[in-house]
Amino acid sequence: MQQDIDPNTFTQKDLMQHLLQASQHAVTREEMTAQFSQAEQQNKERFEQVGKRFGQAEQQNKERFEQVEKCFGQAEQQNKERFEQVGKRFEQVEKRFAQIDMQLEKQTQAIIEIHQEIKNQMRWSFGMLIGIGGLLLGILKIIVV
Repeated sequence: MQQDIDPNTFTQKDLMQHLLQASQHAVTREEMTAQFSQAEQQNKERFEQVGKRFGQAEQQNKERFEQVEKCFGQAEQQNKERFEQVGKRFEQVEKRFAQIDMQLEKQTQAIIEIHQEIKNQMRWSFGMLIGIGGLLLGILKIIVV
C-alpha cells in the first residue's frame, strides 16, 4: 500500500514511515533461527506421525494378509478333503461297475447257455417229429398196402 514516492519530494516524514515499515518486516537472526527450529520440529513431528500411520497401516495389512492366508489354507484343506472323498466315492463307483459288469457277463453266459439248450431241444423235437412222422408213414404204408 505504499504510494508512489517521488524522490524529489521525499520528506523526513516519508523516511520515518519507510523505516517504520522496514523495521516491522525485519526479523532478527535469533527470531529466524527460532522460527526455523520450530518449523523443523513441526516437520519432524509430522514425519513421525506419518511414519506411525504407515506402521499402523503396514501392521493392519499384515494382519489382513495373515487372515487371508489362513482362510486360503482352510479352503485348501477343505478342498483337499473333498477331493479325497470324491476319490473314494469314485473308487466305490468303479467297484460297483465292476460288480455289475461281472453280473452282466454271468447273465450273458446264462442267456447263451439257455439259447444253446433251446436249439438242442428244437433239434431233438424236430428229429423226434421226423422220426415219428416217418414211423407213422411206414405204418400207414404197411396197413394200406
